[in-house]
Amino acid sequence: MSEERLPRRLRLPRVPSGARANKARPAVPAALIDRLLKGSTTASFELTLDELLHELPGIAQAFFWVRQGPHQFYLQAARGVPKGSLEEVLESSLKSAYLGSAEDWQGGVAHLDNQQHILERVLGLQPAGLSVEEPPANLTLPLVADRQVWAVLQLHAQAQHLGPDEAGWVGQFVSGIAPILREVYLREQAERKALWLSAINALLQTSREQPLELVLQDAIEEATRLSGAEGARLIVFEGHAIRTIAQAGWGSGLVVEAAITRQLGERLRSGQQVGIPRYDLYPNRRPELFEAGLRSLFILPILRQSSETSALLLFSTQRHWLPDAQTQELLGDMAAAIGVVRAEWALRRELAWAAYTDPLTGLGNRRAFERDLEKLTARTNGRMVVLMLLDLDGFKSINDTYGHIHADHLLVRLGGVLRARARAGDRAYRLGGDEFALLIEGSSTLDPQRIAERYRALLEEIRVSDSTYLKVSLGYAVFPTEVTDAQNLWRRADDQMYKDKALRKGRTPLFAPVLEPAQWGLQLDTPLFRLADRLAQVLKLDWEEQQVLQASCYLLELALGRAMPTTEAQLPEALLREAARVLMYLQSPWDARELLSESIPRAARVLQVALHYITATQPTEGRAARSPEEALEEIAAQAHQRFDPGVVEALYSLKVWLSDQSAA
Repeated sequence: MSEERLPRRLRLPRVPSGARANKARPAVPAALIDRLLKGSTTASFELTLDELLHELPGIAQAFFWVRQGPHQFYLQAARGVPKGSLEEVLESSLKSAYLGSAEDWQGGVAHLDNQQHILERVLGLQPAGLSVEEPPANLTLPLVADRQVWAVLQLHAQAQHLGPDEAGWVGQFVSGIAPILREVYLREQAERKALWLSAINALLQTSREQPLELVLQDAIEEATRLSGAEGARLIVFEGHAIRTIAQAGWGSGLVVEAAITRQLGERLRSGQQVGIPRYDLYPNRRPELFEAGLRSLFILPILRQSSETSALLLFSTQRHWLPDAQTQELLGDMAAAIGVVRAEWALRRELAWAAYTDPLTGLGNRRAFERDLEKLTARTNGRMVVLMLLDLDGFKSINDTYGHIHADHLLVRLGGVLRARARAGDRAYRLGGDEFALLIEGSSTLDPQRIAERYRALLEEIRVSDSTYLKVSLGYAVFPTEVTDAQNLWRRADDQMYKDKALRKGRTPLFAPVLEPAQWGLQLDTPLFRLADRLAQVLKLDWEEQQVLQASCYLLELALGRAMPTTEAQLPEALLREAARVLMYLQSPWDARELLSESIPRAARVLQVALHYITATQPTEGRAARSPEEALEEIAAQAHQRFDPGVVEALYSLKVWLSDQSAA
């Protein structure tokens, strides 16, 4: 005896065919009740049908429909026909197939008829492969609870096997077992709802420290599992394009969202959900998706207050898969929760931006600066942190002369320069008024002085008027080599910045050594140095520009190996910074304002011409030296483009001297 069958002594008495005597209501065996209560809804309904067919072996087909929404019933169990060949039906279809009165339907009265097959009346057609008994007999039994039909039993057989006595016995048996089936059904509904609500609550209570992408990924994985789908996508409509935010389950690497046609997209944007139980029969199906195995599709729109439309897309490789009414309702709750979480994340980003961003310049504000400074100086990874403070010189007079609107426009441009041209990883902040800061992180090989002068050069090429540019005082300090905590790092950088400002305001010679106010000077006997010095005299460069030019030549000759380090004079720190700045522009066009939002120093423009001339008149591997005339013609051809025409003209004025130098 099979373990799945009840012992014979517990079985219900078989109803003899053709019996007419009224029988007492059959008692439901305790073992059967126990098995029903332990099973799932589907298992309990299938077990009920098995018991009915065992007691009434002449029954050809049996169906149990269970309510899954206000107007829909789902085929919970079937015998004698493949369950997958049937779909959900409307309650109106079941009521029209029931030939009893509306009062009998609401009262749960069984009705026996000898019309065509019951499914033909329910579906409007005979399912393929369905056998029809002749003469036919159909029994329909509505199950009622709380004044509503919640399930419908349908039986089909030959008339000799399904008569009034069999119908009466079925009614009595099912009336005894119906409360148990409903308890199992409601229990499973409650359990499913509890699982969904748990997943939704977990989503809403997720720590906001987690990345949003990870949170959404977990949410759609739960939606996939609980809905019975095989895969899912969370998508967002961006104009005519569709972007996937998260995905789960089957279809990884497959563009399932391509199944959403323009018509489907319009329906989703209007708030309509879409279900396609047979994608293989869908007129606008995508062949590549069908060939990959896509068979069923369910799409739920998620509308946000910002008018953005996103959607939860669930799919399966099984035909006729669609979430039932309860699952659709819970999916709607999950989708709403996803919309809430995304909206909250967006709001948090906006608030964070507002809390940590200067609205005028778009740079970080003082709060962001203090937060990042604490984080960087709290690390023990051995990396260098440079704090650079910058202050705009004479900004009050700019306000007074040109007005606040013009001054604000300058600050906006300054913010744009720092955002667009800051080194990767460097962070810029506006601390307030005309005070700015930069946090720079790097290895021990970082050159803070060179970086500081680069930023000074960038900002000092912002035009205030036709003839004036911004001027910037700056100071920097290095963690942990100079100081070991954030407070002293800030204090040291601030002190250095005010020393620089005092030096510039006091009109102290910019490049004079700190302890020796005498002018720095050095004479090198190289062709480049001599030509640069001659050009400086012709162009009447002031003594500070001449010092910068001489220092730039000295550094360049050192780099090219044409000079040796000298101890005759040490380059002051400020002069070294300016010379390094000049060398940065050697390969740039002479008039780079439109390209670089800045102009090149005159010393750099002189050095560009001098270096090109010396290089052209000296032989190199694979090229003979050009004559002075050839070199001059080559430089003249590039005037106005690469070289400053004024410097080229000065070079031509030295034509005789250049010929003498060449002959020597």
